Order: sequence, then structure tokens, then C-alpha cells
Amino acid sequence: MSNTYLTLIPILFPILAGFALFSRPIFEDTHIYVGVMTFIAAGLTFASAFMTSEELIVLWRVTSTLSIAFRMDYPARAFACLVSFIWPLVTLYAFEYLRRRPPVDRFYCFFLSTFGILIGVACAANLLTLYLFYELMTFMTLPLVMHSQQREAIRATVSYLLYSLAGAALALGGFFFFQVYGVSMEFTPGGVLDMARITAEHNEGMLRTVTFLTLVGFGAKAGMFPLHAWLPTAHPVAPTPASAVLSGLITKAGVIAMFRVIYYVVGDDFLRGTWVQTAIICMALLTIFTGSMMAYVEKHLKKRIAWSSVSQVSYVVFAMMLLNADGVRGAVMQIAAHAMAKSCLFLSAGVVIYFTLEGANYHYADQLRGVGKELPITMTCFALASVSLIGLPVSGGFVAKWYMASGALGLGTLGIVGVIVLMVSALLTAGYLLPIVTDAFFPGEDYDYTRVVPLKELTVNMKIPLLFLSAGAVLTGLFGGYIIDFLGTKIIPVLL
Repeated sequence: MSNTYLTLIPILFPILAGFALFSRPIFEDTHIYVGVMTFIAAGLTFASAFMTSEELIVLWRVTSTLSIAFRMDYPARAFACLVSFIWPLVTLYAFEYLRRRPPVDRFYCFFLSTFGILIGVACAANLLTLYLFYELMTFMTLPLVMHSQQREAIRATVSYLLYSLAGAALALGGFFFFQVYGVSMEFTPGGVLDMARITAEHNEGMLRTVTFLTLVGFGAKAGMFPLHAWLPTAHPVAPTPASAVLSGLITKAGVIAMFRVIYYVVGDDFLRGTWVQTAIICMALLTIFTGSMMAYVEKHLKKRIAWSSVSQVSYVVFAMMLLNADGVRGAVMQIAAHAMAKSCLFLSAGVVIYFTLEGANYHYADQLRGVGKELPITMTCFALASVSLIGLPVSGGFVAKWYMASGALGLGTLGIVGVIVLMVSALLTAGYLLPIVTDAFFPGEDYDYTRVVPLKELTVNMKIPLLFLSAGAVLTGLFGGYIIDFLGTKIIPVLL
């Protein structure tokens, strides 16, 4: 088999391995099977990212112009490697967390399959393939959200489904127009639109409107206003491992889809300086501010972190729509830093809730006084992830926001407004995360220290993911130069 076909293996392998769990009787230990399959899938993804070329792989040709096809280009390599780093860690954590929350076989079936589908989103070579895997991801993650099957979980799942379908419907409309007015259906840097035909038929305005609606549709998965309300509803009821990947990685599928439309379907030149660029930037800034403000006033711990995701993911949308090199740098850095930091925050919150002590209600942020004395490793990792989300120096979040601000200043008044919103959001982020950390480690003189019992039950399965993810959120800043060099040599010259 040619190395090129390695692109298909990390997509198909976890999907098939996940559905093999329906044959549960042939497996004696679900955890061993899921662990082995997940780490093999991650290894295959890394191998594919480093050993394959960018050759187009056609899996199925639907018509002479439509096909299910994949290509491991550099954006796909970067995102696939990020997914393959985080997913095994969350899986390791889930082994312990889900012991008290059966049924595990059903959860792991869809969880493992979602891994492959997310790689498929990253490696999609055309809009049809992207849309197919985007929709598959929605239906694969529904059982993760309603895992408990309680009334609140079912309501949240219905909300998630309706918002996702509404967004997908808008994106599907764009697919039809781009097929008609595109010279090719394959993703091509700079765009595929037939500008001569569009200009001759005076359809620039129509195509820009279609592009706007498509971006809004894909923005539903990214939690962008106005299709954002599902995210703070779904996270509190989903198991913590599902919340971690939903916020850290699944929302990025919407971002990846928007990225492909902006830079590989319509092209940055078609959008630069238009009302579409202005409108999407304004919507992203509104989402950033609203998400930060709602997180600031929210008391429920997982809901606060979920509202934070609404805000933080739209940082990426804002950066992408700057349509300049610094914007792309900031967007990619934010994707990596946020994925690790937010996954770490949710996993830390899961540990705190998992080890709820008698008389304590650790579901709420204002009732965490002294928890750092009981769970020092967990809250230290929580603090490091918070540093990155706030954007304090040396963290990945700081480097991302630095490039965003640098790129925004080139847009004039709108860019200045953007920088102001970023600064206000950073202050609000500090306001809703740092008090949790300070109360956890410094509960005050009136705190009853006799109730502190260090919890030795925190297993290696839970420690390792927290340590790796919190370290990653910081190290993406300390070693951000390597990422920036990669962008400057492999991605940005092709796009802009």
C-alpha cells in the first residue's frame, strides 16, 4: 500500500473499532480494548501526518464532479496531531470517571468513532466530504451528551441537535451555490470561485450573502452568536470526558469548516473589505463579550466553563476573519492553546465533582473554598489552564492574543474595537477563573482545616491527563516560536 493511503487509516480505523463494541461479548475488558484502539489510532494519525504527501485520495466518486475525498495538507496535519494528542488523554481519564456512570460500552462506541470522524473533518478535501463528516459528527456526539438519559440530558441533546441541524442547513445551501459557481469542488488555497462568470452575471452580492450564511451555519458548531445557546446547555449534563472534547475539539470542527470556506472555497480576496468580513467580525466580538460576561455571572462550575468556551472559540473566528498573516497565526495558536486549556478545565472540574465530600457542593464555583487543600494537583492544573485562557505571558493564550491584536490593528477603527473587546474579555476571564483558584488555595483564616483530608483516590488515569494538558497549555506559549515558524513556512505563504 502506498504511504499516501495512510491518510484513510486514521479515519476509518477508530470508526470501525468503535462500532465493533456492539459485538461486546467477544471482548473481555472494554477498557483494555478501548485504550489499545485509541492509542493505535493516535499513533496511526501521527504516522499519517508525518509520512504522507498531500496527494488527493478519492474514497468514492459520487458523480463526475462530486466525490468523497481526503487530503493530508498542512492544516489537516496540524489539527489531526492536536486531536491525537488530546483524545487518548481524555480516554484515559474516562476509564476512571465513567466507573460510576454506566453504561460505558455505548459511550466508548460513539466516543471512539467520533475520534475518526473528527480526523475526517480535518482531512476532507472538498466541501461534500467536509459536510458529510460534519453531519456525522453531530449524530455521533448526541449519545455522548445524553449519556445519563435523564430529562435534563435529553432536553440538552434536543437543543444541541436542533441548533446543529439549523447550522448545517445554512451550510448546505452554500454548498449548492459554490458547486455552481466554482471551477472545482476540491479545496484550493485562494478559493475556487469562477470570478469571471460571477462578475459577468453580477452575482458578487449574492455569493457574498451565501458565504455569510454558510459561515454562520458552520459557526453553530463553534458556538458563535446567534446559534450558540446549545453549548452552555449541553456541557453541564454531559459526562465530563464528553464535555472536554466537545469544548476543546468538537467546537473546532466548526472553526475548521469556516477556515476551509474562507481560505479554500471563496478566498480571502473575495471577502477582504466587504460587509461579510465586517459582519462576521462583529458577531465574533459580540460572542466574545457575551460569553465572557455570562461566564462571569454564572455560578455553576461546568456552565461557567461552557460559557467561557462560547467566548474563547470566537477568538478564533475573529482572528480568521482578519484575513491577514497575524490573524492566521493568532487563530492557529488559539486553537491549540484553547483545546488543551479548556480540556484541562473540564477534566479538573470533573475531578472536583467526582470527589464531592459530605456537606460540600462542588458543582458551584462559589462553594470551592479550600478544595485546593484536598485536591492540590487538580487545582494546580486548573490554575495553569486558567493562566492560558486569560492570556498571561508565557502561556499559549498570550501568544495567540498577541498576534490577534497585532493583526486587528491593521483594520482601523473596527480593529481597535476588537482589541478593546479582547482586553475586556481577558479581564472578565480573570474575574471568573482566578477567584476559584485563590479560594481553593487560600480559603481564609475562618476555614475549618480539620475537614481537609487529602484524597489519595485520585488515580494515575486522572493525574496524567491533567498534568499533560495543563503543561501543554503553557508550553504552547514557551515554544510558540516553532508553531509560528511552521505557519510562516507551510501554511501562510499558500493562503495569503
